[in-house]
Amino acid sequence: MGGAVADNGSGVSGVKVVKSEQKKVRLHTEAGQPIDVALIDADGNVLYQGLVSSAKSKDLTLNLNSLPDGQYFLTASTNNWWMSQGLTIQANAVNVDERKLKQIEQPQITTYAKNKVQVVVPATNVEDANVAIFDAQNVPVLTETLNGTIRRYDLSSLPEGSYTFVVGPSEKKFSTRIDIRR
Repeated sequence: MGGAVADNGSGVSGVKVVKSEQKKVRLHTEAGQPIDVALIDADGNVLYQGLVSSAKSKDLTLNLNSLPDGQYFLTASTNNWWMSQGLTIQANAVNVDERKLKQIEQPQITTYAKNKVQVVVPATNVEDANVAIFDAQNVPVLTETLNGTIRRYDLSSLPEGSYTFVVGPSEKKFSTRIDIRR
């Protein structure tokens, strides 16, 4: 999945990670809903987990002085989007590499014909998004890796009923329910 989203340089929903001092980073968030934040090391260990909740613009500063050299990831998410910013600590300094920014927004699932659905995944640098469709009993009727940012599904062969699309990379899944009618 490539950069199918217009990027204004501020990341999803105005969230941006910037270096603020030698070994400190600042997560800038705009007004809106609460944002889950985590700092994760290269082995997947969660080193910090918190919530930024504000009615107006809010910054969260993370002091990384106690961390050794290595690769880290600062993640932020809501129900509508997820991002991960790669950080490298080397020689007692942190580097925020914008090329290591991954982000995905809530997929757009729309009907383009009777019982035919289009999935659009607005994402940047996310290569491993999956699509799973579950029936009303939560039994998977289709699972696949999404190649590209747009995929169409003909669900005409499925029985009438409610189905749930679960779309996203392993780090963040989004769910949308649709109905098949005859």
